[in-house]
Amino acid sequence: MRTAGLKVTTGVGGHGIVGILKNGPGPTLLIRADMDGLPVQEETGLPYASKKQMVDEQGNTVYTMHACGHDVHITSFVGTARMLGQLRDQWSGTLVMIGQPAEERGAGARAMLADGLYTRWPVPDYCIGLHVASDQPAGTIGHNSGYVYANVDSVDITVRGQGGHGSQPQAAKDPIVLAAQIVVALQTIVSREVHPREPAVVTVGSIHGGTKHTSSPTK
Repeated sequence: MRTAGLKVTTGVGGHGIVGILKNGPGPTLLIRADMDGLPVQEETGLPYASKKQMVDEQGNTVYTMHACGHDVHITSFVGTARMLGQLRDQWSGTLVMIGQPAEERGAGARAMLADGLYTRWPVPDYCIGLHVASDQPAGTIGHNSGYVYANVDSVDITVRGQGGHGSQPQAAKDPIVLAAQIVVALQTIVSREVHPREPAVVTVGSIHGGTKHTSSPTK
């Protein structure tokens, strides 16, 4: 973005990027793309496949990759900056380009706002958000005004029980059985608590419990 002529600030809200290009009078346009990765190992074998490793919040060393297509976002993001930088004789106004981290958990946008996104930089008149879509045919662009994709909230649930031997379940309070019931019950939040015309999804993305086959765990 600096090469394209933008004034760039890094580390906004932790890992966010803000680039500004002022090009005379006119509206302020914000272009936003997200750029976070997921703890997934890329196994495509391609020369540009991610080999990056880092330590997660639990202290585990994990591979990371742009598993939701965020490498496409950055490619489009940089290409847009280059084109608008080269075509300054064809538009007038202020361009604000945002690289948003932690989109998968929704935390990156909040962190950038808390770090003064709309006080340290111009408030946009228009905003274009970008996200790759696997259900769109290659080479096409889908667009809409207002909300397009869902917001996200995450929660961790710890189910505690009383351990025991697998042959004597009556002597234990098995949290694995209770956790399984919770997974099924969570789906009724959507089916029975949300209006059928309102889009909503509840996903249990990870569940962990137990140590070996013959023991009932305590957590």
